[in-house]
Amino acid sequence: MKKQYEDTDLDISLKKLNADLMWKTKQKQELKKRIISDIEKLESQERNKHPIKLSWIRKLTYSGIALVILFSLFIGAAFISPAMAEVMSKIPYLNKVLHTKDIFISIQERLENEGYKTRIGTNGDNKIEIRVDGSEEYFQDVRKDVEETALEVLRSREYDGYTIKVIKNKVMDEEKPSPETIKKYEEASKVQRALDQELKKHNYHDVTTQVGTLNNSGDLIINIGIPTTEKDAENIKELVQNVITKETDQKYTLKFNKINLKIREQENRWGRVISTIIDGLYSKKEYQVNGFSFSAHPQPMTLYIKTTISSSNPDSKQLGSKVENTIRDFLESEEVKKTIKDDEYKIIVYSKDKQQINY
Repeated sequence: MKKQYEDTDLDISLKKLNADLMWKTKQKQELKKRIISDIEKLESQERNKHPIKLSWIRKLTYSGIALVILFSLFIGAAFISPAMAEVMSKIPYLNKVLHTKDIFISIQERLENEGYKTRIGTNGDNKIEIRVDGSEEYFQDVRKDVEETALEVLRSREYDGYTIKVIKNKVMDEEKPSPETIKKYEEASKVQRALDQELKKHNYHDVTTQVGTLNNSGDLIINIGIPTTEKDAENIKELVQNVITKETDQKYTLKFNKINLKIREQENRWGRVISTIIDGLYSKKEYQVNGFSFSAHPQPMTLYIKTTISSSNPDSKQLGSKVENTIRDFLESEEVKKTIKDDEYKIIVYSKDKQQINY
C-alpha cells in the first residue's frame, strides 16, 4: 500500500502552482506517479540507514522536483502562467515573428505533409493564393480541405490579416515555352556561366552579372554591376565584351551599372529584418498595412509603409504612430541592433491617399 503523506508547506505551494498553471490531466497524473514512485524508492533505501534524515530527504526531493517542474513548464510552453505571460508580453511583437518560419513556407510544408498537390504565392497584397495541381475532380475534392488547412496554420499564429484563395492551377499550352524560347534560356545560362568564370579568374569577385531574355524581342539582356571603388572598370568592360562575343552570336543589350558596396552590404544585413517587418505587419488586421518598400540610397535606410486608412480618419495619426512604434521597438531591440548595427533609418507611414500619417 502506498504511504499517505501529510501536506507540507511545499505541498501546498505545489498545489497552488498546479492550479495556477492548469495542468493537463494526463500530464499531471503521469508526473504525479513518477514523483511518488521516486520518493518511495528513496525512503525505502534510507529508512534503515538514517531514520533521522528521512524528513530531509523528502524535503530535498520535493524541492528538486519543484525546480524540475518549473523549468519544464517554462521551456515547454504548453501553458503560460501569469508571470510568464508578463515576461512574454514584454517581447516586441516583431521579435517573436523573427523567430518563426515564414508563413508561406509553413503553409506549403503543412499542405505537402498532408499530401496535397499545391503551390503557394501572393500577388503582393494580404491575399495568400494556393494553386492546386491535378484534375478538376481532384480540385473540387480537396479545395475546402486545403483552405481549412491553411487557415489552421494562420490561426495557430493568431494571424488575421491574410485571406486565403484556393484556385485550380491551369497550365495552358500557350504558357509552355517553345523550342526557340528554351534555346534562348540555354544561351543565356551559357553566357552567364562564362562571364562568372572569367570574372572569378581575374579576381573580380565584387562584380555582379545577370543575364536574361527580353520577352518582346527575345534579345539577351546582360546587366553588369561594377563597384564604384573599382579602378579597373574599363578592363572589366572589355573583358565582358570579349566573353559575350565569344559565347554567342545572338542579339543582346549590355548594361553596366555602378554598385555601392557599402549599400549592398547594408541591404544584405537588413534582408531578414525587412522580411520580418513585412510578415509581421501584413499578418495582423490591426495594423491595416497593404504595402511596403525600402530604399538605402540615398541614405539613411528608409522604410515606406502603406496602409488602408484614409488620412481624413480621425484615428489615422494614432494608427500611423502605432505602426511606427511597432517597427521602432523591433529595430531598437538588442537582438536586432546586432544586425543593423549603428545604421540610421527613417520610417514613413502613408495613408491610402498617400499622406504621411506618422509624425
